[in-house]
Amino acid sequence: MKKALAFFVFAVGFTIASYAQESSDQSFLTSGKWKIESLKIGEEKESFADCNNSWLVFQENGSYKMMMRKNEKLGQWTLENNETVLKFENQGAIDNFKILKLTDKELLFSATDQDVVYTMTLKK
Repeated sequence: MKKALAFFVFAVGFTIASYAQESSDQSFLTSGKWKIESLKIGEEKESFADCNNSWLVFQENGSYKMMMRKNEKLGQWTLENNETVLKFENQGAIDNFKILKLTDKELLFSATDQDVVYTMTLKK
């Protein structure tokens, strides 16, 4: 009985910790406008640091709005694979990005298409 109780307490604690982590990651993402700092495609890196019109906003309802220079993109987003993958859906296209870093001040994610690596850096 003690083992069952100990396992139950562990399982509840683990579930609460997992939920707190998920809530924290999602709340980081949805805490406001992320400024796009750079986009790296392969070995070429384009800086957006001086651009005030390049940003990404994650809404709590699962929608997103991205502005890169004067091009707007709207779609849906989700966190998947234990909060390690950021999935974007836009007009039938689905892109999965691996989250490399997520804090309250910085977001870094990347994807590979064939042999080309795409990496985006965003900051608050």
